[in-house]
Amino acid sequence: MAALDLELAPRRPSWPRWLALAVGVALALDAGLHYLELRDGVKEIEERQSTRAERKPAEEVVPEQTRRELDSARRVLQELALPWEALFASIEGAVNRDVGLLSIEPDAGRRAVQIVGEARDYAAILRLMERLEKGRALARVHLLSHELRQDVAERPFVFTLAATWKTEEP
Repeated sequence: MAALDLELAPRRPSWPRWLALAVGVALALDAGLHYLELRDGVKEIEERQSTRAERKPAEEVVPEQTRRELDSARRVLQELALPWEALFASIEGAVNRDVGLLSIEPDAGRRAVQIVGEARDYAAILRLMERLEKGRALARVHLLSHELRQDVAERPFVFTLAATWKTEEP
């Protein structure tokens, strides 16, 4: 008896399979080469950056606005550390019933104080200046201006004094 040939599906040619395999291998090789090029590029960039960092030390860059804010905060802290209580106590201790204070304007940066007030007469201004000078907080008390107010019944003197603020340097 003869052998039966039962091939129901016809054989396909195998060359398209080999072609697809060859294209796949070529694409994989291309991707691998591209990866190696990128890796070498990254290494080169990292080396350049590290040599720049070694050559030039990193400078602390502070924006101008931050620098101004720090200076302002430093001034405020210095002003808060000043002996404000001694200044105001000295001024309040020098004032009597013949003198009334209108304003006290301290300038902590220049260590100066400007005092504006009213006095019954010119002698009361001079006595106030003496008492301020003898106190422990002010020195070099000067009369900057004085004016007799004609529009008020008591006719007080309005005066402005300038003084140097005695403070211990930190």
